[in-house]
Amino acid sequence: MQRGMVLVIVLWIVTLLAVMAGGFAYSMRIETRLATSAVERAQARALAEAGVAYALAWQLDPEAQKQWPANGDAHDWEFGGGRVRVSVEDAAGRINLNNADPQLIRRALIGVGVADAERWAAVIADWRDPDDQTQPGGAESAEYRSAGRVGPKNTLFDSVDELPQVLGMDQDTAQRLAGLTTTETLIAGIDPQLASLAVLRAVTGLDERILADYVTTRARAASEEAPPPPLPMGDGLSFFSGSRSGVYHIAVTAQAGTGATVSTETVASMQNPPRGQVVRWLSWRLTR
Repeated sequence: MQRGMVLVIVLWIVTLLAVMAGGFAYSMRIETRLATSAVERAQARALAEAGVAYALAWQLDPEAQKQWPANGDAHDWEFGGGRVRVSVEDAAGRINLNNADPQLIRRALIGVGVADAERWAAVIADWRDPDDQTQPGGAESAEYRSAGRVGPKNTLFDSVDELPQVLGMDQDTAQRLAGLTTTETLIAGIDPQLASLAVLRAVTGLDERILADYVTTRARAASEEAPPPPLPMGDGLSFFSGSRSGVYHIAVTAQAGTGATVSTETVASMQNPPRGQVVRWLSWRLTR
């Protein structure tokens, strides 16, 4: 009887130790996996940062710019055992939220429907203008109070990240508009040679096939260091200009050799950089 009790106790102790050992091993596996994931993500982030530096290096060289104009075309690059996709847009190729004509902003929003585009263009104009007089379809302090919201700002946008604060604008529309706009220049028009396909699609009203052919021809001309082609006639030409800004929106998606992926969106200016630096960083954020 006594021996049987001892055997039971020993079995219980062995079982308890086995459970403890299993739990410890499982915990170590989880911690190892988390540490490995953190290292892989850090590698992908470093690769994304290298992609930003790579893009800026091309834009610093006027001769290199001819081969890689800052017009939003994607460029693939292999580096450090990983793959990087980079696109660079001069802010002069984007719609300026702060001083673009409301009609231009309406064009950028036309995909959401004419009525919503009209309304949001007016609300954006009321957000940035200094007065408290509501434009038709717009929103000033009375409308924001009625909705239980703070606003409008009644001064210029500091960033496209402010768009979700505009009364009535949903997150999807704000994100779509943010990809077409900038707040970093004083240029009211758009340089068609620097505008991305998405901006050209929104502004010109041209057929998708015509725009695709134009962008393809533009890229080929750049690779051959030939003059860029003229933009096909459309109904948005009055919004175009030939200005350049020296402010760059850079989008990078980097995939490390391990498969970890990081995406970043960066805005950098070559105007008045701090002493000892080549560029002035305006924003840098991870998007994935």
